[in-house]
Amino acid sequence: MRFLALLLTGCILSSCATITRGRNEVISVDSNPSGANATISCIGNISATGTTPARLTIPRKAEGCHINIEKSGMKMQEIQLERGINGSYWLNFIPTVGFPIGGLIQELGDSNNNAPGWFALGLAGAAGFVVDHFTGAMYDHNPGVINVTLQPEQ
Repeated sequence: MRFLALLLTGCILSSCATITRGRNEVISVDSNPSGANATISCIGNISATGTTPARLTIPRKAEGCHINIEKSGMKMQEIQLERGINGSYWLNFIPTVGFPIGGLIQELGDSNNNAPGWFALGLAGAAGFVVDHFTGAMYDHNPGVINVTLQPEQ
């Protein structure tokens, strides 16, 4: 019974970023004046376009992204989006404590044989790291909210 409870807990806690954040991310773009064309372009022909105010969706694992905001009679603005690792990804460490605990229990010769349950919990945490990396859910782009004031062309 304990084994099942630990395994279930591990499955719930693993892949934290994939569960809580998802594979895609919304970048909010607004401009003054509004009605500008906003285009996100990333490596690998990944792009999203809209008219400000806009909510543009891109995959979290997209790399080398920048956004161009342009309107007739105004100077175009380009903003780089930096990709970083979000905090939810690091929550996968919680179930991985099952590995050392399971090893300690096995070393001490626990008569209840709880070590396999702790090892399963640790395995679930390790799986979370792999899943979050594979889906790209471990990443966030900054800035996630963009507000620009466009300047007239001269």
